[in-house]
Amino acid sequence: MFKDINGIRIAYTDEGEGTPLLFVHGFPLNRATWSKQVAFFKANYRVVAPDLRGLGESASGPGPVSMSRFAEDLHALMQRLSTGPVVLVGHSMGGYVALAFATAYPNALRGLVLVGTKAGKDAPEVAAARRATAEKVRTDGVSTVVDAMAPKMLSASNEDPAMAASVHGFMASSKPDGVMGALWGMADRPDASARLGQIRVPTLVITSADDTVIPPSESAVLAGSIPGAQLRVIPQAGHLVAFERADAFNEALKDWLDSGSAVSGPRGAMSVSHQPG
Repeated sequence: MFKDINGIRIAYTDEGEGTPLLFVHGFPLNRATWSKQVAFFKANYRVVAPDLRGLGESASGPGPVSMSRFAEDLHALMQRLSTGPVVLVGHSMGGYVALAFATAYPNALRGLVLVGTKAGKDAPEVAAARRATAEKVRTDGVSTVVDAMAPKMLSASNEDPAMAASVHGFMASSKPDGVMGALWGMADRPDASARLGQIRVPTLVITSADDTVIPPSESAVLAGSIPGAQLRVIPQAGHLVAFERADAFNEALKDWLDSGSAVSGPRGAMSVSHQPG
C-alpha cells in the first residue's frame, strides 16, 4: 500500500487490529525486515511497517534527510491511517528516528522498543566516513553500501545462505538519493543522550550478543538511562536480530507487551511535551 506523505510516496504494510505497533527499519534496509513480526503479531495487534523515504519501495527526494524528517513522515502516516498513539519499535537507524519521534510527538506514543541502536551522535571520524560513503554512492551506486554492510547484519556463525541472500535483497532495492540522504542525516544527527531521562513511556531495549555494528554495551547505556526501561539480550544473533532470531525476538517483545504497561499505561513520551509547529 502507498500514501503520499509530506510530498513523498510512502510504501507501508498495515495488517491486523488492536493496539497499533509501528515498526521502523534500519539503514539501508526496508520494511521486509519486519515480515516475521508482521506475521506473528497481526493476530492480536494492528501492525504498521513503512519503508522510510528513499528506502525500499518508498520514493526519495534530493538532499539530506534528518532523523526528525523521518519522524515527521511517521507521524503524518499515523494521522492518515488514524492509528492513534502507537508502540514504536525502531531498529538501528530506526531507533535514532524513534528517539527523535519521542521528542517531537510525545503524546503519539504508548511505548518505545529500541533495537540494536544508541542515543549518541557520530564521532567526527564516523560522520566523515558516512559523508564519504554518500559521495561514493553518488559515483558507484548503492551496491557500494550493500556489499559493505550486508555481511555485518547477521552473526559471524550464521551459515544460512538463504537468509544472507534475503538480507542482501532488503538493501538492494534502496534508491541512491535515499541512501545518500540517510547517510547525511545520520552524520548530522544530534546527541539524544541528554533527553533519555525525560522519557516517560514504558520502554524495552533489545540487543543481540553478537552485534558488531552497534554493540550490546550501547543498549545497556540506553536501558540504564531511560526510567524503568527493561533490557533483553538475545544470544547467537547479529545486528538484524528481529530477522535472524525472529522467534526469540518475538517472544521477548510479546512478553513485554503482555505485561500490559505499553498497552494500557500512560501516554506521553517526555516529561515536557513539545509539538512542533
